Amino acid sequence: MVSSTFCHVAKCQPDSFSEEEKNSKKLEPRTISHSYRKFVIPLSTDTNKQKQYLSAARSVRLGKILEDLDHMAVHVAYVHNSDNGTLDEPMTLPRTIVTASVKRIDFHDIEMHPSRDVIIDGQVTYAGTSSMQVCLRLFQNDEIGNLNQLLKAEFIMVSRDPLDASKKVRVHGLTAKTPDEAETINKTKEHFRRMGSSTNKQPTNEEFQVIHNMYSELVGRSMVHDVAVLSNTEMWMHKTNLSVTEICFPEYQNMYGKIFGGFLMRKALELAHTNAKLYCKGRVAIRSMDQIEFQKPVEIGHVLHFDSFVTYTDGKYVQVKVAATISDQHKLPELAKLNHPTLGEEARVNTNVFNFTMESVENPNVLRVVPKHYVHTTSYLEGRRLLNNTLKRIVK
Repeated sequence: MVSSTFCHVAKCQPDSFSEEEKNSKKLEPRTISHSYRKFVIPLSTDTNKQKQYLSAARSVRLGKILEDLDHMAVHVAYVHNSDNGTLDEPMTLPRTIVTASVKRIDFHDIEMHPSRDVIIDGQVTYAGTSSMQVCLRLFQNDEIGNLNQLLKAEFIMVSRDPLDASKKVRVHGLTAKTPDEAETINKTKEHFRRMGSSTNKQPTNEEFQVIHNMYSELVGRSMVHDVAVLSNTEMWMHKTNLSVTEICFPEYQNMYGKIFGGFLMRKALELAHTNAKLYCKGRVAIRSMDQIEFQKPVEIGHVLHFDSFVTYTDGKYVQVKVAATISDQHKLPELAKLNHPTLGEEARVNTNVFNFTMESVENPNVLRVVPKHYVHTTSYLEGRRLLNNTLKRIVK
């Protein structure tokens, strides 16, 4: 899958297309089935794969699965824009397709078996002017041979000019051949239009009331005026911080020479999982990933920081936010002017944001997380929206 995509991109000759051709060439619409692809991870027969994908809990490493999903999303997007449904021929226009964001990945409450084949399939379900949504699913057989769906993912892909990443390049539209395809396209189009509206918004009156009631309760416990007091079932949000720093090596690069988005998702998931496990004092399971944003490319050699916080809790469910930043002053000299060494602060540039919903498997009532500062209050409300949406969507 990766090698065929790389060969397809390598055939691209951007200089052979004029600007007029890029802007006016007719692009025939595709059907959903045109881009459909299936990929199998042979865990039942390949012992080397089994070792690579084996988790500490004797299950399958979900971080490795995220890398495969990102590869698959890019592959499907290129197939959608191919002439004959394969990547054997050059692309119809010179374009670079990258992951802009991951709208959502929902994990079903079924644990993956480390020695059974994993099947990933996917197709383009929405195509705009220069953006696409790729819907992916993951399956695995159970002990009696029934095929079960284990997750569903929605990737947002964008098409850019290989010679100038700031320029958009048109993609092939999408047309329906059946009523079911029309329903899928229309639903996805509406979801695409509303994307991000649930989290990137001003606090509502109801949310202001939630914060007011919470702090009234905390202050009401103290004999000293305006001093918030936590109980033994609560924890300040800033105390949940867990971080890791990486040097970005060439082995993590994608076909464009940037750091592979699947690697970033894997590192963020592993950090979020570790944070949630420590916070819940026991084993946790991931239930959803939401609003994953790729804001800026990460270069080889960058110093990459991942910072995680528990932003909201509800019973046995925990919302974790991971922010990725870079701080390499040799590659980004403009950062040196923004540093405040006397305050111990280091200037950074935001590159990615990840949001995870975790479920505590062993502890049904985890500590309630409480924001102490305004910036954490904003994260608290965002986490509350995301977790509530996840519970409505996937918890029966």
